[in-house]
Amino acid sequence: MISISSIRTFMFCPMKLYLEENLDDVRTYDILLNKTIKELRIDLQDLFQRNLRRLTKDMDLSEIEENLSKNIEEYIKNSMSIIENTKTENKSNDGDIIENLENLGKFIDKEDEIIEEEIKKEIAKEIEKEKNLSQIDELKQGIIDETYFNMKILALKSQKVMAANDKDGSQIAELFFPTSMYSYLMRDPQLEIVGSCDKIEIINGRYFPISLKSAIPPLKGTWDSDSIELVAAALLIEDEFDTEVFVGFVDYLKLGERRPVVMDVALRKGLFRVLNEIKDVINENIVPEVAAHTEKCVKCDYREICHKPEE
Repeated sequence: MISISSIRTFMFCPMKLYLEENLDDVRTYDILLNKTIKELRIDLQDLFQRNLRRLTKDMDLSEIEENLSKNIEEYIKNSMSIIENTKTENKSNDGDIIENLENLGKFIDKEDEIIEEEIKKEIAKEIEKEKNLSQIDELKQGIIDETYFNMKILALKSQKVMAANDKDGSQIAELFFPTSMYSYLMRDPQLEIVGSCDKIEIINGRYFPISLKSAIPPLKGTWDSDSIELVAAALLIEDEFDTEVFVGFVDYLKLGERRPVVMDVALRKGLFRVLNEIKDVINENIVPEVAAHTEKCVKCDYREICHKPEE
């Protein structure tokens, strides 16, 4: 079975998928980070929905923003502290290893270049972990900024809708937050796809897959990778709920924009081509070509392997 996460990785970089499938180094920290961020964004939606129900039509914009933002920043910090604590524990354990290696280095023969090289590598890893800690702070602040931007948009929309309909927040909540399922696990044995959709909105009996993305969107439409991932979720929904999915949406959270993706024949064929290429990587162990993309490579854990200088 091919997972939606594998499709996402392949669309980011085929070589990254190949390395993930063939290297024994399981990056538990990265898995925890991605899982925490995903769950955090879902929980923030629930918090906004609860806070929206507290609004009354006589509130001015500042009161609306104050009520919508209740407990938001505190929740983000508490969630991110899980990542910080995990990183601190790893840092502490790795620090003991580094100290032992450095002490060992005082007694080894200077001609033993192999051991000295290993010490240098471990010290380099420790320096990299220090950088990761600052990256966590940047990530936390980025999520806070993103969330407050979305809060201000929601506040403006809520004020207008309450005024236009002469209703309180509890009466208009479903307009902004329709009945939804989050991270619902599905599988299609015939297509051999398994995975979950970030969010499935159900409106008038229709199912709409929603993908939550923190990336900046293109000027028009969506990124190809986002569309392919979304159509995979659409096929799973069709099989799971015996329905048809005609359109899905990508929510680009940094800009507070929702962009539609039509599930047409061309997009579905594009997914099937990607699935065949993924099968070549996973099942046939075919090594894809390394495509150098500066922005992507900087963010990739395997950049040192792909772009290792020739000796």
